[in-house]
Amino acid sequence: MPAFKAVVGFSLVLLSVSAFAIDREGIEKSVKLKDGSTVHVFKDGKMAMENKFGRPYRMKSGQPMQTADGQSMTMKGDEVARLSNGQRAHMKP
Repeated sequence: MPAFKAVVGFSLVLLSVSAFAIDREGIEKSVKLKDGSTVHVFKDGKMAMENKFGRPYRMKSGQPMQTADGQSMTMKGDEVARLSNGQRAHMKP
């Protein structure tokens, strides 16, 4: 039984570490929006959107957004491919 617990514990640690392995090296910050989606701001100032289910989606540049804490921000760029590629790289075995 102790070996089973060790294997289960190790697999949980491995899963939690791999959750952070998405290519986020270029992301400077992530901001939750009022509707439950997230906007990721890259180091170059461009942004990518992720819906409340974690899927990248498009938003036109210049579109106003409301953050969860009530502030407003404007979409700059549309880096959906950049975010999507990072997620695909994470999903490969």
